[in-house]
Amino acid sequence: MDEDDPHEPRPVLRFPHSRTPPRSTPGGFTDLGTGAMARHLRMREAGMTGHWCSRCRGVWFGYALEVECPRCGNRHG
Repeated sequence: MDEDDPHEPRPVLRFPHSRTPPRSTPGGFTDLGTGAMARHLRMREAGMTGHWCSRCRGVWFGYALEVECPRCGNRHG
């Protein structure tokens, strides 16, 4: 099969979409609070973004560009 042949069908590669629901966490998730920048900017909850902390195994909310967990200071997701 010639890879450049327009008449030959190409295989479909599946891609994990962001709208795919994640595996559920037993008992929900731990709310780690609000990031320092979001508190400083007095952001409303509707404008905040959720961030995962692998150390605390929970989600904290804040400004989209914030990277530091408010509970443990982890900066690596």
